[in-house]
Amino acid sequence: MTLIRRFRSTDLPPAIHDALLASAHSLGCEEATRIEVEHCFSIDVARDLTTAELRTLDWLLAETYEPDRYGDSSTLDADAGSVLEVGPRMTFTTAWSTNAVSICHACGIDAIRRIERSRRYLLHGASHQRPEFTQAWLAGLHD
Repeated sequence: MTLIRRFRSTDLPPAIHDALLASAHSLGCEEATRIEVEHCFSIDVARDLTTAELRTLDWLLAETYEPDRYGDSSTLDADAGSVLEVGPRMTFTTAWSTNAVSICHACGIDAIRRIERSRRYLLHGASHQRPEFTQAWLAGLHD
């Protein structure tokens, strides 16, 4: 199994940002000052993709109106706080993945077996959180 990862930063609507920050504060993480979020795409491929296939994959996953917010490395600065990730279990293939793989196959990228999307949150100012906080805060984020 070869795994490729791609990242796309996204903005949280102000009301959601404020609610997530308030949730972090209420769970004992008062030092968190703001939250950034990005999507992480974990792509399972059967073989190395060609340059043309990678270009097509990147075109499919990047937002066409903000290509500069997409890339092969995270935009979150882990030194600025705690990075927490929420996504599907590795043993469960989501409907989103099934659709994304079908689209890739229709575009000629047959080597892709699975694509899953997770969300990564950076809590600015909060470093090395207690496991109890992490579990409680992440529990409120899942779909």
